[in-house]
Amino acid sequence: MKRILLIAAAIAVMVLAFGCNQPQPKPLTQQIPTADQVKTVKTAAYIGNETCKGCHSDKFSPDALPHTQHFQAFKPLSDYPTDQPLGTITVFDGQNKDKPVSTSLDLSKAKVYGVMVDDYVIAEVPDGSGFKDKLYRIAAVKKSGDKYQIVPAGQDDVNKDGKPDWVAESFPCGPCHAPGIQAKSPDYGITCESCHGPAGDHAAAADKKGTMSVSAAGDACLKCHASNPVKDKSGNFTTDNHHGTRDYFASKHAQSSQVNQCLTCHNPHKANAQGALLIADKPADICVRCHAGKNYDPDTIMWKNPTDAYGHITRDHSFGAIKYEDLGDTPGTKPVEITNPKVIDLIKQKLPDLAK
Repeated sequence: MKRILLIAAAIAVMVLAFGCNQPQPKPLTQQIPTADQVKTVKTAAYIGNETCKGCHSDKFSPDALPHTQHFQAFKPLSDYPTDQPLGTITVFDGQNKDKPVSTSLDLSKAKVYGVMVDDYVIAEVPDGSGFKDKLYRIAAVKKSGDKYQIVPAGQDDVNKDGKPDWVAESFPCGPCHAPGIQAKSPDYGITCESCHGPAGDHAAAADKKGTMSVSAAGDACLKCHASNPVKDKSGNFTTDNHHGTRDYFASKHAQSSQVNQCLTCHNPHKANAQGALLIADKPADICVRCHAGKNYDPDTIMWKNPTDAYGHITRDHSFGAIKYEDLGDTPGTKPVEITNPKVIDLIKQKLPDLAK
């Protein structure tokens, strides 16, 4: 009996000693992280087109992405050889109308991101300049023979000395024309990741399945190519002229489950012979793929915007559901006002949130 008691006591000591060496669970109040301990979820990194090209070289063949307007929408300033060496310009803040604020910028040393749509030079203004924003259309490029000139992005007699001043214009165009800048991507323009989302996790994963957002790619077109009408400050409806897909909401395509929305007619990865992101060289040839035996003329069913404030020549995407004369627009004004009661009723039916 003594032997049994001694053995039992030894076992108890061993169990107690083993248990004391194990990490003890924290009280419940200590397991709940405080607000300072909560960390934001790490987002995937932007890795740039060169990394994408490693596995998707077919998308970068000369007749594919490099041939598209998306790919060419933003280029380095070095692609525009100038007739004079880059030097210092003095510009006024176009965002500050209350008082003249200017800064000097040496384009050979400044943070110049590049040239947007073969026109505006996009750059950062120096710290401490007093400008309201950081990024501006700081200047523009103008073709002169086989070279380019650096010219003002805008001009006005800001300081009232009787001479035109260079004006740095705001840069609201960045999210669509140069999304890589805001994303801090290695590439500043429209890239693979502008549509598909950041690809850092995708590139690093051994199993690529599920590492890219399908919804991001599916919604990418409408992020920049908005279709629906908008309301002006007075509450009037106007067509969204700038983005080039106006009035798609009114088309039968928009409500059909038989089409793959934009990708039914457009190929984002390859331009046609005319440089358009269409799946055929002739738009009419796309129509007959679904409408066999029909003879559609895109010039008659997709009216071109006559009053775009930005000078874009783009087609209406209602495909005949709305004609320009249906809108009741007042010719000569920059926005295309919608005053026709039937079209307004259609907006209220299809876009009830907009009509509120």
